[in-house]
This record gives sequence, C-alpha cells and structure tokens, in this order.
Amino acid sequence: MDEKSLKVNDQTLDFVFIEGADCWQTKCIIDGHEIAIEIDKYFHNQNEIDWNHFERFFSFISEKGLLGLLIADSQDLVNELGKAFYRRSSDETKAWRMGFNNSIYYNGKTDGSFIRDGYSYSILFNFSARRGSEIYGDEYGLYLVDVENLIITGTRRHQC
Repeated sequence: MDEKSLKVNDQTLDFVFIEGADCWQTKCIIDGHEIAIEIDKYFHNQNEIDWNHFERFFSFISEKGLLGLLIADSQDLVNELGKAFYRRSSDETKAWRMGFNNSIYYNGKTDGSFIRDGYSYSILFNFSARRGSEIYGDEYGLYLVDVENLIITGTRRHQC
C-alpha cells in the first residue's frame, strides 16, 4: 500500500493510495469540519501529481470561511441539477435535497484558459430523498460542482 504524508498548515495529511479506486485519499480538518480529500486519477488532469501544488491548494482552500462560502454559492446550482434529474419523479420522491458530503476532489492545475497555474477542484454533494420514514440516496451518481480557484465553472452528475 502506497502512502504519502504532507505537513501543511499545522496539519499532517496522511494520504493512502487505494489501488481498486486508483486514487489517493486523506481526511483533514477545514474550518472545524472533517473533510475527505481525494485525488482520483479519473478526474486528475495531469499525468503526475504535483504535491507542491497540492500543498498550495490546501493552504488556499483552508482559508477561514472560504470553503463554507463556496458550498453556499454552489447550493443553488447543484439544486438546479437535481431538478433536472428528479423533476418528474414519483410523488414519494419529491422531497429530495442536495447536501455537501464533506468531500473535495483535487483535480490539479487549471488548464490556463482563465487562470494560469490555479487550482482545479470539485466540491461533492449527495442526493437524498425521503420516502415515508426512510431516507435513500443515489447509489450510482456523484454530484460535483467544478471550481477553478474561486470561479464556479459548472455542475454535473457523474455516473459511478
């Protein structure tokens, strides 16, 4: 099992490489919340991970209040995506919501179209709905809000 430890902002980030998922995963604290950060080779936009760039990204995303602001700004957008998928659902699944699932995908450097050497990442949300007394989710989909530095560039559902 491959492992990588980084010391950033008084936190030690212990990454573990998960072979079956082809990704690096760690948990950290940002603004008092436990957050999972994943570097998934499917979403990562570079052949190799630039760990120095990731350290700068972690310092950036850890700025007090920034993640909360991005989540709040993303909520309406991801709700609209949910409407596209669930507007014609049966009556019992109309009581749905999208909630931040405490996860971030670090995708690497921006492509340079708008921001050169910036941070490309996705904030993940979960779909959940109530049927009677039960709550269920979308087992096969991830709901991502894509961001470059502070610019929200879009939202999408990724089929798992």
